[in-house]
Amino acid sequence: MEIRRAIEADSDAMRRLWDNFSAEAHYTPYPSSPFVPALLTDHIALIAEDDGQPVGTVYANVSSPHFGFVFGLYTRPDVRRRGIARALMREVATVLRDEGREYVVLSVDTPNEGARSFYERLGFTDAARTLRADVDTLL
Repeated sequence: MEIRRAIEADSDAMRRLWDNFSAEAHYTPYPSSPFVPALLTDHIALIAEDDGQPVGTVYANVSSPHFGFVFGLYTRPDVRRRGIARALMREVATVLRDEGREYVVLSVDTPNEGARSFYERLGFTDAARTLRADVDTLL
């Protein structure tokens, strides 16, 4: 398996993985954001390949000089439990450290128990909450 930074030529593969991720990990009442090519240029975008085939991806927003905000971690269902997600997280952490950032931050949907458990095993702790309300509730 190889993990590397995604380039423009990877757009189709990254879009497929993004779309699969969005369809599978949907815990909100509103639609996921669509894939846009800027994800590859405005963020850290990593792709994992096995025998030249794309099997996983992760992104990190690096607008803060202190941390990278990880999103879009995904591995294809047929290759799960092989350490690919862990390897992607380690690689994104390496890139963030090499760029001088001290923390990896992410958000995970409360009902996504598998992901929450995975991140806890990696050493993440609950540090903040994202809350949601219907607009009409506030009016």
